[in-house]
Amino acid sequence: MATDKDDHIERPMENHAASISCITSDVLHEILLRLPISSLLRFLRTCHQWRDVIRDSCFVMGHANRAPEHLLLFLPRVDASESHKTASPGRIKIFDEKWSMSTWAASSMDPDDHLFASCNGLLCFYRKYTLKIVNPTTGQSLHLSKPDRKLFRDLYYLYSFGFHPATGEYKLIYFHREPRHGRLSGQPFCFDSIQVYTLGEDRWREIRAPKESCLVNLGVVNVDGAMYWITEEEGTCCGVGVMRFDLRDETFELLRPPPLKACEVTDRPCDAPDLSYHITEVDRKVCLVTVPFSCSSPLWRRYNAEVAGRMDVWMLQSPAEDRWFLRYNIDLPASAPRFVPQPCFIRGEKILLHDHDGSAFCRDLQGNGMQTEDCSEVALLNFRPYRYYETQSYLYKETLVPLDVYAGAAIVRSLR
Repeated sequence: MATDKDDHIERPMENHAASISCITSDVLHEILLRLPISSLLRFLRTCHQWRDVIRDSCFVMGHANRAPEHLLLFLPRVDASESHKTASPGRIKIFDEKWSMSTWAASSMDPDDHLFASCNGLLCFYRKYTLKIVNPTTGQSLHLSKPDRKLFRDLYYLYSFGFHPATGEYKLIYFHREPRHGRLSGQPFCFDSIQVYTLGEDRWREIRAPKESCLVNLGVVNVDGAMYWITEEEGTCCGVGVMRFDLRDETFELLRPPPLKACEVTDRPCDAPDLSYHITEVDRKVCLVTVPFSCSSPLWRRYNAEVAGRMDVWMLQSPAEDRWFLRYNIDLPASAPRFVPQPCFIRGEKILLHDHDGSAFCRDLQGNGMQTEDCSEVALLNFRPYRYYETQSYLYKETLVPLDVYAGAAIVRSLR
């Protein structure tokens, strides 16, 4: 039989539970939106009301937009050789807002997986026969078939991945590599169509481009619902342009580059170009990066940019008007060349650099054309035995984006 004391204890608990159940979904949405993702993962098992709010697509994207952005460094697998007796599986290092480093617990990454894209907390891996999309936060993974045709020297950087905020659709892009007659061996390949796979559908679709395009090995980024990459273009001041592919309309548009000036490089071959170009993303804007040409970084390979001298980072201010402005002007000593991983290497007014020996650094940046040659470098890690010219870096944030809703013809697995 309950005593008055027991009633005194139970009544406040009942009132507390009743007050929580009376919270409307809108108020609960605003409260949960401000909590860390680790708490949300626990609250998914609290009750149906909380789970429905947390799994709502508007809540997922709202929380993702608030999530802190990290820089992710991917170190591709190194096979055993005479100089390296044992194979080293791929590794992922993550740098937070303060550039403190942690190693990703790669429970969803197999040793041979090769990262090729990061978008809204989803990581995309290239495999020999399939593609894999992973949300490390939820533990879900999506396994997809590659395009159903014979591939000519299939490479990881021929794939990319993007999101359109208006449609809420995620799309895989494959730049189909075809041999071109009359092009010398070792020259940049061309393609006149791409293949697109919308998550939730069960097929790849081919989309013809208005003209031949190329140079996706110099980076592909997804910004504000469109994919951007560099292409050859004879009608511009520097012989290149920026191709834009809208993920909603699935249309192409060629953007003219900024008015670039040649760098003074005295020891380059007479027939070599003045500059090398790369595409990147800074502050959710597309950027064209120029560095002095280096013969050790051929155009037809996915090598990181070598910086020995001046690096300019031009930010696209208005795609509709082809308007660019110089966001950063970075000077590094020619006596100590540095490399920048592709495609994203700038975050929070700092740049990620590394040298031949595998030592990685970050360096402060000063915008508006200010030089940075006097800024000191802060050592981050040494990633040997991984190769310095094959590292990759992406922007990454923890999100609750579900993959089970996109099952379709794919295979969904969950570790949680």
